[in-house]
Amino acid sequence: METAYRRQEIVSSSKASKQLGEVLNEAKRTGRVVLSRNNRLEAVILPIEEYEGIVDDLDHLLTALEIQERKGRDRGKRVPWETLKAKHGL
Repeated sequence: METAYRRQEIVSSSKASKQLGEVLNEAKRTGRVVLSRNNRLEAVILPIEEYEGIVDDLDHLLTALEIQERKGRDRGKRVPWETLKAKHGL
């Protein structure tokens, strides 16, 4: 899948190296900045909150996939939660 970027989002790597503070401010203001080098898209700068949100979402997705996988496996005898709580004094 290829993501489409608006022309205003794209900044050359040479400009970014000379005006990093301005580029970081732009990323915070707009949500992302795409870096290009030799007319090829190379990287994306995201505000830290956006990046952390993506990482959290990915972690939740991976956990959900693991749960689905475990539910699909036949793991033999199942013990009810109430039985486990009673057994361990919870």
